[in-house]
Amino acid sequence: MWKTVSLCLKNIARAHLTSSVQFEPVLPTLYVTPLCNLRCTYCQDFGAHRNHEYTGEVQPLATMQRVIRIIRDACEALYFTGGEPLMRPDIVELLAYARAQKFIYLAMNTNGLLLHHRPEVVQHLDNLVISMDGLDEGRDDPGLTKRSKQVQQLLDNIAWAASLRKRNPKFVCTVTSVVRPGRVAEARRVMEHCFAMGADFSIQHLTVIKEGVGAVRSPRLVADPEFSAFMDEMIKAKRDGLPVSGSYLYLRTIRDQKPFACTPTVVPHIDHMGRLDYPCREISGRIKVDVLKAGSLKAAMAEGARRYGSPPKNCSQCPDRCYVETAALINRPTTLAQSVTGYLRQIRRRPELEEETA
Repeated sequence: MWKTVSLCLKNIARAHLTSSVQFEPVLPTLYVTPLCNLRCTYCQDFGAHRNHEYTGEVQPLATMQRVIRIIRDACEALYFTGGEPLMRPDIVELLAYARAQKFIYLAMNTNGLLLHHRPEVVQHLDNLVISMDGLDEGRDDPGLTKRSKQVQQLLDNIAWAASLRKRNPKFVCTVTSVVRPGRVAEARRVMEHCFAMGADFSIQHLTVIKEGVGAVRSPRLVADPEFSAFMDEMIKAKRDGLPVSGSYLYLRTIRDQKPFACTPTVVPHIDHMGRLDYPCREISGRIKVDVLKAGSLKAAMAEGARRYGSPPKNCSQCPDRCYVETAALINRPTTLAQSVTGYLRQIRRRPELEEETA
């Protein structure tokens, strides 16, 4: 806990007292597999149709455990993603190992379709983040839309995960929805469904790839007046005490399309091969640094800085929450303190969920 507090204080001081754009890592993201079981239309990296491109690249358990140890030496929080993490046969063992390293916060993103086959994962998580874009379609995958039984299974899995909060109030099930132009109403329906179930709700702003730049905000979504109105609804819902995930500062930044001074090294992304994307995952021209070869996250980031240079100043090209939220909070210490306090409430020993997952 105190390491996280110390890192946050260092970053605040650096942001307000120096011109440096190099910040201490606080919440790394680890891609545990490149494999996926969906073909979401907006995904630029993974998908079932690309699985053949990653033949032989799924790292064994021991390798991923080494990466986790290196991350733990630097940070107390970790976010798992993919691909689809539940496609790793050893995902339960991997999460159990991470929990044994005494991280104070562990979260994992999943499309949720396989959750009923791996319910034990929740025993090792503080936050299970399930992606769902619409109640009828599940995700923006034309194939899934035609498989109504799988969509219903996804809804059932989310309902089950959300119900676990009754046993352990510190466990959170968050449903995140990619908001798309002309289909904002779908995200609204997902939000209302979450509130009815007791799940937290979060949004992802659709991105598109701009050549020579990287991921940027979808111009069509920015121009959609319904999106701004929906963000107003989310802010009001949060004010009314409903479980909207994200700070007011983040929500307003996304609603108003405000520029922000990104701090990407606070939330470093490490790919499925154990390579750090530097300075961030979304920028064109990023480089990759082998974390295992570097021996530490600090050394990997130093190598990235040596080869790439400093992260760009005042970058605000992408709307990804991991970047927008942390940048906004570091530049607003009071709001950051409130958010950190909220996370730290989850660090007391969590009641076991074995009865719920047996």
